[in-house]
Amino acid sequence: MALCIAASASAQQINPITRAMLNGYTEILKSNPKDYQTLYERAAQYYQISQYDNALNDLTKAIEYTPAKDKDMRLSEFSLLADAAVETKNYELALDAINSALNLQPDNYANIYKKGNILLYLNRPEEAYRVFSTLQSLKSRSQEAYFGMAKAAIMQEKFTEAEDLMKEAEKADPTGALTYCRLGDLYLDMNQPENAATNYLVAFSLGDNSNDRALSALIRLANTNYSAVAMALDFAIDKSENKIPMLYLKGMIAERSGNYSQAAQALEQLISFPEGRSAGVYMTYAKALLALNRLQEAQQNIGFSINSNPSEESYIIASEIALAQNNLTEGVRYATNALSANPQSPDAFYQAALAQIAAGDKDGALTTLNELVMYAPDNMPALLLRAYVQEQLLNNGKGAVGDFNRIIMETPSDAQSVAIKGIAQAKTGKKLDADATIANGLLSDNASDKNNLYWAAVYYAQTGDLAKAEEYVEKAITAGYQDEFNLKTADTPWMTIAPIRHLIK
Repeated sequence: MALCIAASASAQQINPITRAMLNGYTEILKSNPKDYQTLYERAAQYYQISQYDNALNDLTKAIEYTPAKDKDMRLSEFSLLADAAVETKNYELALDAINSALNLQPDNYANIYKKGNILLYLNRPEEAYRVFSTLQSLKSRSQEAYFGMAKAAIMQEKFTEAEDLMKEAEKADPTGALTYCRLGDLYLDMNQPENAATNYLVAFSLGDNSNDRALSALIRLANTNYSAVAMALDFAIDKSENKIPMLYLKGMIAERSGNYSQAAQALEQLISFPEGRSAGVYMTYAKALLALNRLQEAQQNIGFSINSNPSEESYIIASEIALAQNNLTEGVRYATNALSANPQSPDAFYQAALAQIAAGDKDGALTTLNELVMYAPDNMPALLLRAYVQEQLLNNGKGAVGDFNRIIMETPSDAQSVAIKGIAQAKTGKKLDADATIANGLLSDNASDKNNLYWAAVYYAQTGDLAKAEEYVEKAITAGYQDEFNLKTADTPWMTIAPIRHLIK
């Protein structure tokens, strides 16, 4: 299936306005390096674009130069320093900073709450509990206090007390979607995934600005415990007079979490209702069918989607299906349509390049990838594909090495990009570094994640360790990896398990 090729958050592109502002601050500081106001403003800008180390450097200097009498500025500086330190996981620094802020203004509600959370990060729940409890004196029936104390109680395995506090938190705002998102998070902390899923679903049904958070939480939970989410959804479907919204939600969550068989079942049921048939439903159904390697059915349903309401994404999926069926003319045509629908889409450019490679147009593929990299210079899948074109199709090893080195400089943001970085390191002779990238990025904290295991298998397959590749693909399947297209058919250069495909049971 199509690779995720959006630019990573950690390698976020800086828009021209932000870049101009940062340059302006830098020019001011050249003439007056001790301008603490400008240092603070530049730090705030760095923080907004996730450049936390730069923010910390500027804040440290700003605090040094800010007069003691300017308490408001120092309060802002210490508070932002705590935030930036948390983002870099330097929790001791964060605690020192927030204590300095509270020395200047002891009754600052936001900073007291921040201190409680920092103490939780430091695994000091007893102290955190006391800090959160002080919020009640500043705001009666503080929901933040209840949630904070509940989290601290859970860390101390005081689950009955935690649930009592969670009930109080719910009473404080019983109609807010964020309330139920946070309740879901706490139920997960207590290893109660069914209750977590129910609360996330309540949050989603309330339909406010927390919808995205609730949906993301449901998808994350479904990725590791689909049965818990399915149970909550099935209960809602059973109780609903109008089953269509919940069936669509079930199909979408199952598809996005990689539970393709369950997605296909839910969406097949959905389209049995005339009101459940739409371009979006057919497209999601086609994506699930493609992942299940049911290409003819996928082709039929993406056709329904395109006929109803063509879109960039539907054209890309249609191109993938056509190429998988070795229909190169249609693969190129649909990719071209995707680019016409969105002429600056990285996904459309990438699919167009894949179609050109399949059709034997190596020069056209290079031109397309050059344009893609111009729009998204840190796009790791695009850089790897361009390296392939240059090394394997155009005999330009030097150009390929340049792309490998650009990949190595990036910070991966997901399992796929970790594998890409490892492959680039291995192809430049840095195999030990590559193995460490995979071990630390895919096989340490999330060693049971099905997607991590699959991308580890891709890495080992593409770098010659076929025994390990076979081991990890089997682990991925055992963990619930269902993408049969990736396992059996996908042929994206350097990004599949093709070298061991014949070994898969």
